[in-house]
Amino acid sequence: MPESEFDYLIVGGGSSGCVLANRLSENQNIRVCLIEAGPSDKSWFLKPAISVMYAMKYKKYTSQYFSSPQHSMNGRAIHIPRGKTLGGTSSINGMLYVRGHPSDYDSWAENGNIGWDWQSVLPYFKKSEKNHNFKSSKLHGTDGLLNVRKLDDPNSVNQAYFSSAKKMQFPFNQDFNGIEQEGVGHYQSTMTKGIRNSASVAFLRPVKHRKNLTIMTNIEVEGVSLENSQATGIRVSRGNTKFEIKAKKEVLLCAGSIGSPSILMRSGVGSPSTLSKAEINVTHPLPGVGKNLQDHVSCTIYVKTSSRSPYGISFPILPKLAAWGFDYLLRRRGLFASNIMECGGFFKTEKSLQHPNIQHIFMPAFRQPPPNMLAYGHGYSLNTILLRPKSTGSVKIKSANPSEAPIIDLNMLDAVEDLEALVGAIKTSRQILSSSEFSHLKPNEFRPGPEVQTDEDWKEYIRANAQTVYHPVGTCKMGVGEDAVVDSNLRVRGLRNLRVIDASIMPRIVGGNTNAPTIMIAEKGADIIKKTLTH
Repeated sequence: MPESEFDYLIVGGGSSGCVLANRLSENQNIRVCLIEAGPSDKSWFLKPAISVMYAMKYKKYTSQYFSSPQHSMNGRAIHIPRGKTLGGTSSINGMLYVRGHPSDYDSWAENGNIGWDWQSVLPYFKKSEKNHNFKSSKLHGTDGLLNVRKLDDPNSVNQAYFSSAKKMQFPFNQDFNGIEQEGVGHYQSTMTKGIRNSASVAFLRPVKHRKNLTIMTNIEVEGVSLENSQATGIRVSRGNTKFEIKAKKEVLLCAGSIGSPSILMRSGVGSPSTLSKAEINVTHPLPGVGKNLQDHVSCTIYVKTSSRSPYGISFPILPKLAAWGFDYLLRRRGLFASNIMECGGFFKTEKSLQHPNIQHIFMPAFRQPPPNMLAYGHGYSLNTILLRPKSTGSVKIKSANPSEAPIIDLNMLDAVEDLEALVGAIKTSRQILSSSEFSHLKPNEFRPGPEVQTDEDWKEYIRANAQTVYHPVGTCKMGVGEDAVVDSNLRVRGLRNLRVIDASIMPRIVGGNTNAPTIMIAEKGADIIKKTLTH
């Protein structure tokens, strides 16, 4: 039987959990336990940058969630894989390091979340960051644990995207996390010379030896134990063995925007109507649990080429693939050192907007629609992403059984404005790809193809093909209203010794990828907790 009492219990070994385990265990006087539902992340298959092409389908290290049928997307169930291993989704994601726009955080503060404005959160972004490209910038950190860098050897096809965007008056941007977000450029990623730098690699592995840090894997959390409105521990199981782990100080939920609200609901914390349907007694009514689900919706244009300059798989380039393999082993360069998502940009669909509402991810490789791998042949694709959707969804559990997947309703494209904005943006994407700058590659747009021309054609293509960008947030909303789940100190409202510290606390989704903001939330959360230890 594992040890049964600690000062802090961290539920979930993803990005936020790994950061908290590192920062809290710095204090040798407190005992910290990190509990992860999945296995360790030791597998070599998760390490190369190219792992993004297959890791999301690797069932051993993921929870293969699907949404409920989406009424605005032709009734399709959308695939929502989440990491189920140390490092969480940072062990399977695209590794892009994007913070969002400063105004995202200012809006959080303006809505009652004191201390979460841009100037207040910037130090926490910098604290975790070890930036290899911007070493003298006031906006970046150079001494953190998380390696952040641009790809050493990007594909030459990226230049066609840059040149075409320039012809359309889009500026080049050296740093999407700099003073301005708008423009096109190379992405920075969380990797080290072709090796994934997940939150587990960056934050957990350097401190696994600490005697006051215990890491438990393959542990399923059934719920939080509550007595007199206070969290006292968690109920867990490993195989057929059930037991309880006590928390002398606090329980910290870091299971993500699907896991954290599910654990709260299984503990009797949530909307009485939802709990009643799941046949769970209400311990603490909190109607906002599981609501406010937000995610970025995207749609992609795919192009085939007769040129073999883009990454791809074909018989004629077998010698080149072998060379890439050796190059990766010797110098960590080439195809296997790429996360494929090498460049892109941020744009406004209307000049009157204060900040970009569209993101591009240009992939110089021929691939099938996500989450599939590289396909046979050569080509490239341009993913068009709506950054600030108005549509919101929900997460609801079906029962108290942690093995039963919850009902995840992304409710994507429910708002008419979302579909209209995405149509306008993807038409611009086609303009970029249709430029003469790509002509030397002898391109052929095969999806959606030339038959899609009118706005109604595009709407139908989007409804039939749009996907999530795997950025679910918001289901344990931080705020002050009736729908808020946690306060600005990340404490679950109305309960003691229980906090949620992960992407689920975001009141509004940020304008960019969500892993860097999740790490920031954990850095700030750790400091909030440390201040309680000094009083």
